[in-house]
Amino acid sequence: MFVKSHYAPVATLHTMVGFCLLFAALWHLKNNFSPLKGYLRLRFWGKQSRYKLTLPLAFLSVGLLAGLSWFGIAPVQQFYQWGMTLRSSDLGFENQEVRYLLVDKALREPSAQQLSVEFKAGPAFHWPQYAIWLETLDGEFVQPVYVTQKLAENNFANRVSTRDKDTVFTDNPFERPGFTMKQAFELVVEPETRSDRFRSESLPVFLHQLAGKDNQAANSPNISSKISRLVDGYSGPTMMNNFIYKSGIEQKLSGAYKLRLEVNQSFDFNQYYSSDRFPEDAIYSGSGYSAQPSVIYEAEINFDKPNKLFVMELIGRGHHSGQDGKVHVDLSGMTSALQLVDRVLVEVNTSS
Repeated sequence: MFVKSHYAPVATLHTMVGFCLLFAALWHLKNNFSPLKGYLRLRFWGKQSRYKLTLPLAFLSVGLLAGLSWFGIAPVQQFYQWGMTLRSSDLGFENQEVRYLLVDKALREPSAQQLSVEFKAGPAFHWPQYAIWLETLDGEFVQPVYVTQKLAENNFANRVSTRDKDTVFTDNPFERPGFTMKQAFELVVEPETRSDRFRSESLPVFLHQLAGKDNQAANSPNISSKISRLVDGYSGPTMMNNFIYKSGIEQKLSGAYKLRLEVNQSFDFNQYYSSDRFPEDAIYSGSGYSAQPSVIYEAEINFDKPNKLFVMELIGRGHHSGQDGKVHVDLSGMTSALQLVDRVLVEVNTSS
């Protein structure tokens, strides 16, 4: 940790080892207290002094070191600056500044309830689709909070092509060194336009919930326009990095509710979710080609506790081809999809 920038797993290990060493030191003192007392006696010319100065000198030394560190006095300050120089040479340390896009669509009426969602993107976050919505604790849909525009309009520009039946994707082709968009359109991507088949494999949990509100199945004919109507006013462009989104609540709510986030990213194939994993699935291996399924995050928020932060936790994934709206807790085979999100914090408040 002295020569490298902060890395959460290393910092956690450092902390745990520190506590273990502290416990071991205290245990050692307890078991060896009698012989250790001899170190607190000073001898002068072969005679034992009546004054035991070792312990006061130890406290004085520790206090002096702590004071030099706290007030940044040389040479401790130079030692710290040396460590900062070493860490700055680590490439990951050069971009520690975190920027957020702020989108404020909160209601301005007095006492209106608001939700503030702070989203910090993970290392695999590149071009995802996502939706945020409210449910009751029993799973009844309440309202959308935010939906990406391409999903709302069912207007996806491209999809992976199956034109070469012998090609099997076991990784994301766009992450290969030297892979260009020209190659993509020649080999693995073909244009796609808006159609009546809503792409339920993109965000199956959200879309099945939304379709159920209109008493329709997510893959039923002409559901596209109906779902677009239901999310009208809650959609916007895909925010491609960290963001803080503030939104108003349609109706006055009280008590606990579930806020959910579902996110999915195209082309993120891996060894398990390869392009030939489900050959009999007409969506996964045909017009969907969806790769790793969506991931779902959830926080139980309470509208009676304003200005409190709630943390969204990963609770599962969607169906790989959108056949149902269940949250599947089995995450085996998932890799980069689990790195789309770093953290999501939610705050409930009222306008002033």
